[in-house]
Amino acid sequence: MFYLALIFFKTIAFLLSLLPRKAFLFLGYGLGNLLRLAGFRASIARGNLALAFPDKTEAEREVLLNATYREQGVLWLELLRMFYRFDRFLDRYCDLEGGEHVHAALEKGKGAFVMTAHLGNWEVMTASGYGLVGIKSNMVTKELKPRWLHRVVEVTRSLLGTTMAVEPRTMQGILRALKKNELVGFVMDQYAGAPVGARVPFFGLPVGSHTALASLALRTGAPVIPAFSVRKPDGRYLVRFEPELKLEARGDKEATILANTALFVRHTEAWVRSYPEQWLWIHRRWKGDLSPLPPQVEGEMLK
Repeated sequence: MFYLALIFFKTIAFLLSLLPRKAFLFLGYGLGNLLRLAGFRASIARGNLALAFPDKTEAEREVLLNATYREQGVLWLELLRMFYRFDRFLDRYCDLEGGEHVHAALEKGKGAFVMTAHLGNWEVMTASGYGLVGIKSNMVTKELKPRWLHRVVEVTRSLLGTTMAVEPRTMQGILRALKKNELVGFVMDQYAGAPVGARVPFFGLPVGSHTALASLALRTGAPVIPAFSVRKPDGRYLVRFEPELKLEARGDKEATILANTALFVRHTEAWVRSYPEQWLWIHRRWKGDLSPLPPQVEGEMLK
């Protein structure tokens, strides 16, 4: 099944690579409109938009929802496009900003964490470490289902200079990569429950967020670089690496982890507010206990 799937995806990606960019975008927008008409995860997206933007009218949120689906259609096609010479796509359609921040962080010799989000096209972001900056990258992720799909994605990402760090060997992979002075990517915009999550504010509501990045940054001393990719109005991508974050320090380990997890989530929220139509609103980000945190509390661990 793996080889059949690999041939299938590469064939589709090859055909998509033949399209002029304007035709590609037009096709993607059409796919997005079909997803919108089919109501694909529409109730989840509407609920998320209502939680994030309670000050907007329902009509305003519907306009944003429609724009989100159009962007999702392009994203889906670009995810398929990844399976054939995606390095050419990066060279042709991506503009890099802030690559010097990556090299400055790596001068410390501890490797570096790249904090990112499901914004724009995360495969562009994943591949840009090696493809645009020239540094081998590692992506912390869950195993994809079914297994043959995981293998297809794993092989494709490896050809683009990215290794997947997957349970149960996630920690070994991360520490090995840092020792080699490589990049390790984390996404900070997905729900995480106990025992790896903490409730910290996201759009004003405390929601379970992964604490692994904050814990590992404290343990290893490796710098954390925020980075994201977004599609520009002309269809090109902006890949931006920001300066190393100045991490918070508190009186004890747990308080420090909570403070930095909250810092990372605030950062991702700012990106989403800047480019709301390009975020993954169909993900169930707000789950579990959304009750207010106690006064003067930055967050609380989920146990």
